[in-house]
Amino acid sequence: MNSKTKTKKYPLLIALIISCVIVVASIVILAIFGIKMDTSLGSGSQFEINISNEVSTKDYVSKVKDVAGDFDLVVDTAFVEDNYIAGEENATFTERCLVVKLSNTNISDETKQKFTEALATKLNIDASKISSIREITSSVKSNDILFLGLAVGIVAICLFVFAWIRYNIFAGLSFLLAYLHNIILYLSLLILTRVQLSLVALSVGLILTLVMGAVLVSIYERYREKTKLHLEEKQTVSERMIKSEKETILPFAIIFGATLVFAIILLFSPVLNVKLACVNIMIALVVTIYTSLLIGPASYAALLEIRDISLKSVLSRNHEVNKEIQKKIQKSKQKKVKETK
Repeated sequence: MNSKTKTKKYPLLIALIISCVIVVASIVILAIFGIKMDTSLGSGSQFEINISNEVSTKDYVSKVKDVAGDFDLVVDTAFVEDNYIAGEENATFTERCLVVKLSNTNISDETKQKFTEALATKLNIDASKISSIREITSSVKSNDILFLGLAVGIVAICLFVFAWIRYNIFAGLSFLLAYLHNIILYLSLLILTRVQLSLVALSVGLILTLVMGAVLVSIYERYREKTKLHLEEKQTVSERMIKSEKETILPFAIIFGATLVFAIILLFSPVLNVKLACVNIMIALVVTIYTSLLIGPASYAALLEIRDISLKSVLSRNHEVNKEIQKKIQKSKQKKVKETK
């Protein structure tokens, strides 16, 4: 029995080691290259190009990216902005421009001038139609980051208290570990893969972290039912937990699978922001499945096994309790003997 219990703990240990390696590697990458953020979270630069209604914005954006690449500039987003005067019947457009946001900052005046000239040549337009490149600050303020951090902390406390009241303190600890693990590992993978961190990426991570909570509740409820009804008592805690996973995971597997297929299909979308959102969803799905099946239930089972071992150790040192247990065992044996006769 002990050998079985030990072998069931190894996947959790391996999973935690893998997670630690990923987190440490992401910290190294973060220290060397920094984090790649879009202009909604970090600073950047912006310029506009006056365009007519007849031009292909897709072709313009493609050419802007080509020229930007020659100057080591990174195009973050590009969108069309229309300024118009509303008439009684129809809106009269006075200006139509392509707004281009760059991830780069501190661009030299010489680079700005050469880039503008090269872009005007590439687009076959007058350089006066291209505005000067200016730096922009993040649209997300420090208060927004503070409130986001508070929200993450409040959700963590709520999950811990809920699991503690509904199940026990060990369930609360495993919920807290899984919640923090999901967020940290997701951010670490974004840093490692150099995927752009944006408000969409953060939203996707938080939503799927809450979905992970629903998966854990489903598994823990099934385990609680088995324990309360004294089902499969001869099995170890880990074995019962794994069986509870298998009995409850099917609906979530269907949802995760459908979401993954949907994200893969949308990867072929011509819109860059949609592609980035799909990549974020795929990374968050992998992390959520990993946490839901390995970290949460495995840590809960491990904590319960540690509790059982400590209780047995305490009972073995208490002679009075041992005497009572021996009496109960003796009475149970005598009762069975009488029943057989």
